[in-house]
Amino acid sequence: MEEFRLLDRSDREAYHQLLVGGYQASKEVGIDFKAADFSPQDSYQWLENFPTYGLWVDDVLVSSISLRLPWSKKPGPSSYPHLGHVVTDPNHKRQGYAYKTLTHLEEVLVNLYKTPKITLGTAAEHPWLCTMYESWGFRRYQETTLPGNKHVTIYFEKSL
Repeated sequence: MEEFRLLDRSDREAYHQLLVGGYQASKEVGIDFKAADFSPQDSYQWLENFPTYGLWVDDVLVSSISLRLPWSKKPGPSSYPHLGHVVTDPNHKRQGYAYKTLTHLEEVLVNLYKTPKITLGTAAEHPWLCTMYESWGFRRYQETTLPGNKHVTIYFEKSL
């Protein structure tokens, strides 16, 4: 059984395990996303500050996406909601769960937040994420090297 919903405090441990476990694949290909090394407290703080939606399958959190809203402590690069921490449990990869999570989240973004567009960013050097996001309908619009990062960040946007 599948359930898509906003995560809350009771989901903190499941979220931390998903986040750190899911980001290990990026570390293995040489991309150092900060979330890969989050402590439990970092993950809990993230959930407190950023709306994070998750897809549960048979009571297991398999994928989640956070919203960095324009008025939040860490907004994205534009005036539109920015997707952060797009992550899937490594035991559930390549089953379409991240895309399904995005599809559900897009409904929330259109109906609740009334946004016509969303953005996200990833490392240019990542071997599959850019292609995956483009296949989901995102288009590249900017490249930059953010302070403290060793990789080039590519920003993508998608009209809803």
